[in-house]
Amino acid sequence: MTTGDVLAVVAATLVTILVAVLATVLVFLTRTLRQLRGTVDALRAEAIPLLEEARLAVRDAAHEVDRVERLLTAAERVSDAKRALATPVVKAMAFGTGVSRAAQKLRDGDAPKSTRRRSAS
Repeated sequence: MTTGDVLAVVAATLVTILVAVLATVLVFLTRTLRQLRGTVDALRAEAIPLLEEARLAVRDAAHEVDRVERLLTAAERVSDAKRALATPVVKAMAFGTGVSRAAQKLRDGDAPKSTRRRSAS
């Protein structure tokens, strides 16, 4: 055998080993891709119903937020109306109490202090 023949045998052996390694890698890659396909199918089968449930939950939550917002708006209106009415009502009650006390003193015969001072001077 000549040097060229030895190199040809070595090259053929290396190419055969390289092809065997590539074939093994391709087999492992094919298995991995099949597993990945199965995982993707399982994920799709589980995720789609979950996403539908999440969409429904978000829609319900948005409806509840709108309802609570309407309730808060109504409560704010009632509170504003209470504030608007409270001040005049309190003033009217205070005025009524003052008038009632003055009338009671007049009925009891107590003259107001301002009239006593005028008569004493």
